[in-house]
Amino acid sequence: MKKNVGDTNNNPLCSIVIVIKKQMLFRQKELSPQLKERLKEYVYDVIGHLFKLYKELPCGFPEYIYQDALGIEFTENSVPFKKEYIFHPLFRGKPLMSYFKMDFMLERSRGNIIIECKAIDEIGEKERHQLFSYMSGSQFPIGILVNFSTYPEAEIEKYYYDKLDGTISPF
Repeated sequence: MKKNVGDTNNNPLCSIVIVIKKQMLFRQKELSPQLKERLKEYVYDVIGHLFKLYKELPCGFPEYIYQDALGIEFTENSVPFKKEYIFHPLFRGKPLMSYFKMDFMLERSRGNIIIECKAIDEIGEKERHQLFSYMSGSQFPIGILVNFSTYPEAEIEKYYYDKLDGTISPF
């Protein structure tokens, strides 16, 4: 998605630079249909819980209300999770004093899942980059970005982080 930033005087070179910068931040690749299907199955129950929560608490509440309600939803359904999970990224093999504070981290045997909750008009690049930083910094393979302030249903984006090549791709 290309946005007109600042006064570019409709200079096409400015637009090209903006697009190239966005593509360089996080590379993505096309996932195989088989991998997409396995990933969708892996998060199927989580997506169900998100939709169930939205049916009971439709758009209009602040983000922290949805976070508290999602914690109750996971607890009542025996979904192992950590709320406001703190993770210290590594630099040269050493943990930094700075940390990420993820809304939710779900513990799964084949790879943990990060969930970032939002209550905003629409998901944008800022929110995606926040999630992508968490995924690459923690090496957790699955990230879900959910926006509860949309109608008629919650806006949900699912991403896969490939540790081998550093790509983050939607599925």
